[in-house]
Amino acid sequence: GGSNVVFPDEGLDCLLIQMKGGAIKVVSCKLIVDSGVLLGDVITKAISLGLQGLETLSGIPGTVGGAMFGNAGAYGHSMKEIIEKVEIYDLNSGRRRWFTNKQCGFGYRDSVFKRGTDAKRNAEQTQNFILLRVALRLKKGDKKKLEKISRDIIKIREKKYKPGLRCPGSFFKNVLVKDVDGTVLEKINQKKIIEGKIPAGYLLEEVGAKGMRVGGIYIADFHGNLFVNDGKGTAEGVKRLARILKKKVRERFGIELEEEVRYF
Repeated sequence: GGSNVVFPDEGLDCLLIQMKGGAIKVVSCKLIVDSGVLLGDVITKAISLGLQGLETLSGIPGTVGGAMFGNAGAYGHSMKEIIEKVEIYDLNSGRRRWFTNKQCGFGYRDSVFKRGTDAKRNAEQTQNFILLRVALRLKKGDKKKLEKISRDIIKIREKKYKPGLRCPGSFFKNVLVKDVDGTVLEKINQKKIIEGKIPAGYLLEEVGAKGMRVGGIYIADFHGNLFVNDGKGTAEGVKRLARILKKKVRERFGIELEEEVRYF
């Protein structure tokens, strides 16, 4: 829905297609969902049916297509765990076809569609795909327990992301410990590592990110990985502040932060 995209200040000189709305089809414990449906609506539907697998993603904005594209996740779970297959429209051939979970090449906040090419398919240009539908394989669960989990998570999110906050959520990806060598790990407070990840917020706070500002874009004073627009921010301001912070983290820890958001 655009919730994780930084659009250019000069606007767009191209055709922009926004996948918006659609249907949710229920087949036993499976949901077939058009990519333009809001993720929140899919979660609500699943919980109402007593189906578990989506509840920990409660409160994440945007569409189910966007959540699939970036393998959205929270609290130790992500979309890749429940996606069975994805239907795409291939602009290269003009055909519709399905990708299995494995073919989607999911990684941490990543997929073959987000990367833009699929090396296993002879460098197929996956950025020329339009994501149409996704089949979600869920499990039977206790409806009341699922409702409570969802409510509790939304409460936690609303404390961190206050309603009306002009923020895309976490700006940089957390860092996978397996991708960091031993000399770098020696610089990290081991107590800060969570589920095999070094929080980007911790790294940023260590280099003094909180409260930093470039024009109308500033870092929240309560979390180092939240870029906020005061209403007068620009895309250039976002990029400039990101460059400054990436350099600080690189020089302090030897870690190259990677954006979770997308620059259009």
